[in-house]
Amino acid sequence: MPVLVSLGDVRDVVVIVYGAVGILFFIVAVIVTLVVGFSAKGLIRSLRELMNDSVKPTVESIKEAADTIRGTTEFVGKTAVAPIVRTYGAFAGVRKGLSVLAGFNRRRRAK
Repeated sequence: MPVLVSLGDVRDVVVIVYGAVGILFFIVAVIVTLVVGFSAKGLIRSLRELMNDSVKPTVESIKEAADTIRGTTEFVGKTAVAPIVRTYGAFAGVRKGLSVLAGFNRRRRAK
């Protein structure tokens, strides 16, 4: 018995096989997507826990240190730097005033 396969029969077989393989790949893709999604969700949860456990206390410690440094800077500025600047400003003003007065005396004598 000779088996004569027509072009239509081959086409039908190809379409059926192609459809079955497509459905199989679709199911595999859905499963892989779900696995990746749940893995990402678990990873995000782990990262949040890590942030809460180690990073937040470190940030709070750094903030406390910055506040301490800010307070120290304000204290030093008020108790040491401000009086020095005020004294130097007064000294510079007196010096400039004396130089102006000395300049007037020279001009009067020159005339």
